[in-house]
Amino acid sequence: MKGSYERVRKLLAGLKPDRMPLYDIIPNDAVLGHFNGGRPVPEGDDDAAARAVAEATDSTRFACFAPQRPRDEVTPEGRRVSYQRWTTWTEHRAFSSSEEYASVKRKEMAVARRELSEMKSTAGDSWYSMQMDKQKIFGPDYYYVLSIPTPGLMCLYDEVGLESFSYYLADCEDVIIEQLELFTEKACRWVELLPEDDPCSAVFIGEDIAFNSGPMFSPEWLDREFFPRVKRLSDAVHARGKLVMYHSDGNINPIVDSIVRSGADILNPIDVNAGMDLKDLHRRYPRLFFAGGIDVTHLLPEGTPQQVADAVTRAIEDTEGRILVGSSTEVSDIVPLGNFLAMRETAMNYKL
Repeated sequence: MKGSYERVRKLLAGLKPDRMPLYDIIPNDAVLGHFNGGRPVPEGDDDAAARAVAEATDSTRFACFAPQRPRDEVTPEGRRVSYQRWTTWTEHRAFSSSEEYASVKRKEMAVARRELSEMKSTAGDSWYSMQMDKQKIFGPDYYYVLSIPTPGLMCLYDEVGLESFSYYLADCEDVIIEQLELFTEKACRWVELLPEDDPCSAVFIGEDIAFNSGPMFSPEWLDREFFPRVKRLSDAVHARGKLVMYHSDGNINPIVDSIVRSGADILNPIDVNAGMDLKDLHRRYPRLFFAGGIDVTHLLPEGTPQQVADAVTRAIEDTEGRILVGSSTEVSDIVPLGNFLAMRETAMNYKL
């Protein structure tokens, strides 16, 4: 939308924008079609989907913008990857024992260390290049949030499944920590080597570390092994003059202090269905910004447009306007077009 970049920039500088900005991920055929001139976005047409997202919102990060062709593939390790229209599921990697896991991971880390030592620029990195291709579609008048490598906790447990990961954490914690350290070193180096003309003024650090009931791991362990590494990465980001958007679904109330101390400038997605409360968060952290906050578990799929509008107004007022309005994760296909439009129009028309 016209003026998106300046609108978001002003908000995040603590200034008054011309109106409330919107941030979201939109894997939703009806919404994309509406902002694509009433025409469905074809499978794989990320360019058309990105243009629709730019019409619908002021800010987003990289995701699969267009629906993908359903198919199955197999990774080099022999894991099946199932591509559905809007989601991708990868079969967990299996190891016969903690000993095998440790042995394989040490060999993989040796290779990764050599690759890290040879890293000279982020510009040639395929992940960065892919995002820059999308950013060019959005153009300089859109606030694109750059997704960057992370300390890798989510990557580690997602690869093998949380149950197996818990055994490995108990049996060979040193290997887990060594991997976290290597991921962190790579992520910091990746940020340090960003091109001087990188156009993004905020980055996205996505590490899901909570269930609806609370953190997946003990806060003590996270404070010892995870959050100091997030802080190192955030420091590298801030040294480049960029803001940090930290993302975790679930109930992160017990660890928000640690997330904020780790350098988060913006908290996303504010999973209200898991007990996150914008008014309470703003009271506790008055300088923090938020992105999301509108319940996508029940309200956006099942509520009325008026209920959605009321929730948007409440979110803005509860945060005193320090929010990029959007869903509490992403606007999936279960969200009716009318409810998305109610969220969008209420934010756009709110009198600051």
